[in-house]
Amino acid sequence: MHRRSFLAQLPAAVTVADRNESPKPPRQHRRILAWAHAHTDFAGPAGEVRRTLDRAREAGIDALLPFVHSHPEENQAWYNSALSGFVVKDLLSQATELGRAAGIEIHPLLGGVTDVGLSPAARKRRSYISGKPGGSRQDGRFCASHAATRTGSPRIAADILDHHTVQGLHLDYIRYVDTGNGLKWPCQCRACRMKYREIFGREDITAADLQVPGAAFKYLQFRNANIAEVVRQVREIALQNGVELSMAARADYFGSALVEGQDWADWARRGWLDFLCPMNYTTDRAEHRRLLKMQLDVVGGACPVYSGIGRKWSAGELTTADMLLQAEDAFSLGAAGISLFRLSALTAADFAALKDLR
Repeated sequence: MHRRSFLAQLPAAVTVADRNESPKPPRQHRRILAWAHAHTDFAGPAGEVRRTLDRAREAGIDALLPFVHSHPEENQAWYNSALSGFVVKDLLSQATELGRAAGIEIHPLLGGVTDVGLSPAARKRRSYISGKPGGSRQDGRFCASHAATRTGSPRIAADILDHHTVQGLHLDYIRYVDTGNGLKWPCQCRACRMKYREIFGREDITAADLQVPGAAFKYLQFRNANIAEVVRQVREIALQNGVELSMAARADYFGSALVEGQDWADWARRGWLDFLCPMNYTTDRAEHRRLLKMQLDVVGGACPVYSGIGRKWSAGELTTADMLLQAEDAFSLGAAGISLFRLSALTAADFAALKDLR
């Protein structure tokens, strides 16, 4: 498959020694991506979607990373899916056609370790079960410890590429779902308990058990191996179809990322990722710089890094001026570019300012 890729236009990787304060990339190398939601950004008539894409391209946005399916309990697909269980409303076909005309790459997003077409009872059997008293909001979401669940995201990836010509796939939420609970309240689903028996000789483990370094190591090792299996499968599918694979990464590598099984630095070193977008959403400019420097050091040039900047997200928002300051910081530290969350949050002032950034 012959395709134009913005990755081919990137400069050589910046060395770790240069990252304390690297020279700004030449403006032609200042890459800008944006996350999007197909069900809102691509839902209008062709003329409206064309104007959205043209405005994005005029502002210097090179690629969009759109969500194209919902959480499993909703079973919505906004692409031309042949998978049983999805309620299909194809918004991706028009978007990819208009994107080609506008000169914008489309990298559909795979949302989570997931599956489709299961009965409620089957989904429950594969679900995460928190040991937290009173339960957790994550209870009922798929647990990656079930081998059958780890085939769901690759099936969706293959389904997207069977029906659409796109430049890449983008992973998001590829991890265990127990945010904040992984070391406090280990999952109690059947698959996890069987693995605990294999590792620890018993099915019940607690936070006290995981305070022992060796026990924590074995626990995180098996979780990371399960998520890595999903990423490896999707990578193989991407390679077979001649498209790139990237991901939205947890910002705190040594904290939430590794605890949730998301060893994105290892995946970059293995060559599984063509680029990485750590979600560095913060209103604190110094914190953004700290996170990004750590990420660049850990990746060590294994793949391009695009700092994820939150224009508006669930925990806050930036002004146009602050967004630009974080973007300039990303370039000065040696990032290959930025990825903005999210397209629909960008204002006319933001688009105008992004033109100047380029």
